[in-house]
Amino acid sequence: MGFRNIKSRGGYSLFFQLTLLLVAFSFLLSQMAIPASADSISEKKEQARAVESQLSSLQSELNRLTAELSQTESRLYSVEVDIEQNQVELSAAEAELERWQGILSERCVAMYKEGNLSAMEVFLECEDFDTFLNSYDYMKRIGDHDAEAIFATRNLMSEIQQRRAALESQRAEYEARLKSVESQKSSIQSKLNEQKAILAGLDSDIAGMVSSRYGGGASYVDVGPVNGLYFPVAGPHSYTNDWGAPRSGGRRHKGCDVMAANGTPLVAITSGTVVQRSGGNAGLYIFLYGDNGHLYYYMHMAGYAASGRVSAGQIVGYVGDTGNARGCPHLHFEFHPNGGGAVNPYPLLCAIDR
Repeated sequence: MGFRNIKSRGGYSLFFQLTLLLVAFSFLLSQMAIPASADSISEKKEQARAVESQLSSLQSELNRLTAELSQTESRLYSVEVDIEQNQVELSAAEAELERWQGILSERCVAMYKEGNLSAMEVFLECEDFDTFLNSYDYMKRIGDHDAEAIFATRNLMSEIQQRRAALESQRAEYEARLKSVESQKSSIQSKLNEQKAILAGLDSDIAGMVSSRYGGGASYVDVGPVNGLYFPVAGPHSYTNDWGAPRSGGRRHKGCDVMAANGTPLVAITSGTVVQRSGGNAGLYIFLYGDNGHLYYYMHMAGYAASGRVSAGQIVGYVGDTGNARGCPHLHFEFHPNGGGAVNPYPLLCAIDR
């Protein structure tokens, strides 16, 4: 009755007018919000693509530097072995030369006692032993009896001269490559820190759009497993196939070095049991006895994060430079199938890197 009376008066109620206004306003807001949201998402995607491109460029440069470092280190340690071997052979040649010089000295004394003053005069006139050996007059007087001593001594002196020159050249090369190694290590860390800074400066939306292999903008992002296995370094990294490369002391590399910034989280490649150890060239390190039956080594860590039972992808430590890795933070990673001897882990790392 009331409703008919209101309508009959020629209009809608105030209630319905307000309702219609609210509906119309909401509709207008929704129409305005859609384009704005789409533009915002589009801009963020474009920014994410630009960041991806920048990170990809940095990663390519980082991979190049890592490969160059591996080659330089291999040559450095090869030169180190060459120097050690050359030094041993030089010392042996010098000892042999001393023996033959003794024989010749005894022969000179014998000639003097025999009254062969002419030979002694030749000897006294010589400025050095090399001149003495090459004296034609002496060679005429010495006779066949001492020819072996002369021949051996002359050859040894020539060999020693060549080895000393080679040793000087090798030491110069070693010093030059050692400086190059330090410079390359510094460049690698600079590129890693540059990647880290870029990622840290991203807002959460853009970081979520950036490839998971860079670790996003957070200190640790669980990027998920590949075939059930997690890549051991959870952040920007670089590595090359340096299995078997020469190392100090004549050793061969029994793992794969994954370059990463100091403090980058290290995660369990699979579920299992972690045993912490320290000492020697490895510094701080762990054994991860995987539930899959395989054994994994993580070396040169800055610190531990877990011990005992761990789940796949759980943080177990942090990248560092302990042991013989001073100045070059990285993870030395080893793979021991079925708990046996180490095998090249490079194919495994490539297969699970994402």
